[in-house]
This record gives sequence, C-alpha cells and structure tokens, in this order.
Amino acid sequence: MWPGATAMRLRAALVGAVVVALGILGWLFHMHAPTGTQPTPAGDRIAGGDGGGLPRATLAIERIDAAAVERAAGDGSSAGLRAFVIVRDGELVYERYGGGVSGDTPVDGGGFARALLALAFGIAAGEGVPPASSVSGFDPASLRQAIETASAQSYPAYLSRRLWSRLNAGPAWIEHAPGTAVPADCCVHARVLDWMRVATLLVDGGHFEGKQLVAAKWLQRMQQPLSADSLEGFGVELAPSASGAEHFASPGVFFLRGLNRWRIWLVPPLRLAVLFGSDLPAMTDAGAVWDETRLPNAVIRAVSDRPPEAGDLSQLQRLVPGH
Repeated sequence: MWPGATAMRLRAALVGAVVVALGILGWLFHMHAPTGTQPTPAGDRIAGGDGGGLPRATLAIERIDAAAVERAAGDGSSAGLRAFVIVRDGELVYERYGGGVSGDTPVDGGGFARALLALAFGIAAGEGVPPASSVSGFDPASLRQAIETASAQSYPAYLSRRLWSRLNAGPAWIEHAPGTAVPADCCVHARVLDWMRVATLLVDGGHFEGKQLVAAKWLQRMQQPLSADSLEGFGVELAPSASGAEHFASPGVFFLRGLNRWRIWLVPPLRLAVLFGSDLPAMTDAGAVWDETRLPNAVIRAVSDRPPEAGDLSQLQRLVPGH
C-alpha cells in the first residue's frame, strides 16, 4: 500500500472520530442544558434596553439575615436549584445558581408571561384604549387582540416599546411555531435577572428606577381576585392558591408560577421579591406537591424589620429573654 494512501485513510478516520465526538457532546449538552439555554427558537423578538446590571446591595444593608438565607438555599425544598435570587428595595442582594444557569441565562418563564400581558394591558388601558372597564376575566387571546387593535402594533412590538425596553431589560423572545398566533400567556424567554426587573416593578407599585411605568391603581387591581371565589388575580397567583404546609409569613404576598418549580414571590409590604428556579417537576411520582410557601417564608422571616407575625415573640421577650 502506498504511504500516501495510508496517511489519507488515517486522516479520514481521525476526522470521522472528531465528528462523532462533537455529535455526542452536542447531544449531551442538549439533554442536560438548563431551561431556556437552547439556541433562539422560532418566534418573535422582544427588543430590550441597555440590559445593564441591577443596583446591588448586601443582605446586611437590606436587613436580611444572611445565615437564614443560606439555610434556605440548602433546604430540601431547594432541591435541583438552578436559580435563587433576592431583590429588596430595588436592589439585588443575593444570587445563587446551579446547573449551568447564571443571571444572564435566558429561561422560558412559562406562566410568568401572564404578568407581562397584564402589565401591558394596564399600560394600554392607562392610555385610554382599550378601556380598563372592558375587562372581564383574564382571556389572554382577547387581551392580546385588544392591545394590538388599540395600538396598531403587534403584541411583541408593543411589549417591547412600552414595557420591556423601559425596564432596560436585554432582548427576549416569544417562542411559537411559524405561522401560528403569538401566545400571550407563555413562552417568553428572558434572562433570569430581567425577570427580576419585572418583579421589582410589581413590588414597587409600578415604579422602576424612579419611573412610574404602570399606574399604581392598576397594580392594585392585578392583586384582586378575578371573581368572588377566584384564587387568581389579573395575570398573577394570589396567596390562597399556593400549595404549602403553612400560609405565607407576610400579608399581601402574590406570586408568578412558571414551569416546573420556577416561581417569583412578591411581597409589596416589604418591597421584597424572591425568584427560585428548579427544573424538577412540581409534583413527584408519588403524587406529592412541591411546597410553594416554605422557601419564601424562610426569606420573609429573615427580614429583621418586618412587622411581627401572629405568634412571634413580643418586643419585651426579644429584649429580655425569659419574659
């Protein structure tokens, strides 16, 4: 056999081995990649602002017990942790990530998108069209259509111009198959810390970095039950809908329910927002439901300047042990 032919066969074999190895690595990444980290799928882009960082502070400055927060991060309810983020008074005070996720990782927020739709409709209603009085229930398709008709823009374009870019959030997108209608109640892929921009707006009465982006009265309306027997607000989940062993440790809590164990808990009385993400299913194979109150309650109780709960120690007992 000619030496040149042997070398060519060796090179071909080496190239083939490299191709196979790259294919295996790509398959492994696809199988183990965190929620939302796959390449941008088909859908509509949501243009953003500068995407800069959120203001930062420490847990101590914001009067939150750091040891209690670390215990919460290691609690059994935090199994499969991908993201655990706390914002108070508009400042990022705690971040912990796992499974390849970071604050810049885009994740599919699932039901988080319902809050975006509610906020966008509130902005449109504040501009007079469509009138807020026309709302009956929470029908995502009807609300999206009302926004598009009133603004003469697509829903992603309106969301970009009137909300997302004003939050200085990075670009995001709404995933949907070509030729299908843009979903308004799911499928928004946005960076973890950009979801916390939305959370800041929700706990601060529609303010973000000193600007009133959404009317405070509209935020209050979002937190009212849709009907006398409803456990849902307008695009948000109300406290009675939470699955857990106890009630929330603060009045006024509402939350956003994403895919699997992705949640954003909102505590306006404390100007506190907590995001937790895990891709473990919300219901186990044994039929047990993940506790949606344990983790946020641990953070709420770590806030030293919160009003006392019923059953808390009295001020005298705190100051003078044994009384």
